Amino acid sequence: MLMTPAGIRDGALLRLIGDILQPQIDPSATESMRLRLMRKGFSWQALVDLARGQGVLLPVTFALNARGLLPPIPRSIRYSEHHVTVQLGRIYRQHLAIRGSDKRHLEKMMRILAGAGIMPLVIKGARYLAEPAPAWCEARAMSDLDILVQPSDGQRAFATLQAHGYRLLQSDDSIYAPRLFHHLPALQHPDQLSPIEIHTDALSEPGQKMMSTRHVWAQAVKSHNGSCFILPMRWHALHGLLHHQIQDRGHVQRTLNMKGVWEWTMLARDFTRDDWEAVTAHMRAAKASEVLESWVEQSNHLFGLEIPRFLRISRAARAHADATFRVADQPYWLRRTRYIADQLKVSFARETLASKYGIPLSRVSFAHAARNMIDLLRRHRGRVLQRITGYQDELW
Repeated sequence: MLMTPAGIRDGALLRLIGDILQPQIDPSATESMRLRLMRKGFSWQALVDLARGQGVLLPVTFALNARGLLPPIPRSIRYSEHHVTVQLGRIYRQHLAIRGSDKRHLEKMMRILAGAGIMPLVIKGARYLAEPAPAWCEARAMSDLDILVQPSDGQRAFATLQAHGYRLLQSDDSIYAPRLFHHLPALQHPDQLSPIEIHTDALSEPGQKMMSTRHVWAQAVKSHNGSCFILPMRWHALHGLLHHQIQDRGHVQRTLNMKGVWEWTMLARDFTRDDWEAVTAHMRAAKASEVLESWVEQSNHLFGLEIPRFLRISRAARAHADATFRVADQPYWLRRTRYIADQLKVSFARETLASKYGIPLSRVSFAHAARNMIDLLRRHRGRVLQRITGYQDELW
């Protein structure tokens, strides 16, 4: 996940990426865009760098190819690795190979769990592997495969996979705190590329206040082949929004998440009025309308998502969206510093320490803060500098 996106030095280039990723492919607009890409002084390298830095290189590659906008490869350099079409083609083929492997992995893992009488709810990006999906979904990358099981099945699912050769991704089981984390430690099979995360709650505690695990299970339906549960698209889209904006604190930090907003745009463009009304009513009941409205405003600004006439964007939500774009223009080091400060603030909050160590709030002491610091250093041992600089953040 791209926690601190790269800086935006060229607003015009950002707008171009937004236009490339717009859900509606208008032939006349495509020709106009082709001229923009052929303009004197245009840099394909700058476009690729910005798309990569914002976490949308794969969607941009998909859209450029779908619109026929990738430049042709001259015969004289057909085998050159330096041509942008060659480079993007190679990256995208590698992604599709991983995606194919992940799909087979997910199917095999679900058969293993079925043998133990467990049918998971496949969430986040893995949903597009479990159920037939629109073509654009193939451009949605993921770093792991996420499944949700009933809390009572969590340890049994974990043990079942371990019995079939899965191992802990990292040796961090000694600092895993079930009261704090909404998923079990990640498991990796030596023959598979992507790890598995078994969730026992749909979101972390802050997200639970807006979409409870009980609500998620109540909305779940069986997939087309009956091998797992999935969420209907409107709840899948809202779950993704809450993951980015509440669980990962993107709303509080005013972090521009182009990848998340793009995915929301592609899903929301097919919303019916009933879908919109269900989502807005849910967020209104959760007293979080501003979170939804700011996200929709960002979607409209970046990718041209049409806002339903009956959905009123509040002044506060528009101000939040505007502030998000302003923050995105700030230097990387400043945004990264704020991100780390916010993460530390939450990690060492008395409420977090009480939950992590299973003690009453009144008993939290400096000793628990020191213990938390040791746990963090152990968890990120050898990677502290990477975490500080953001080097470990995924770029697509």
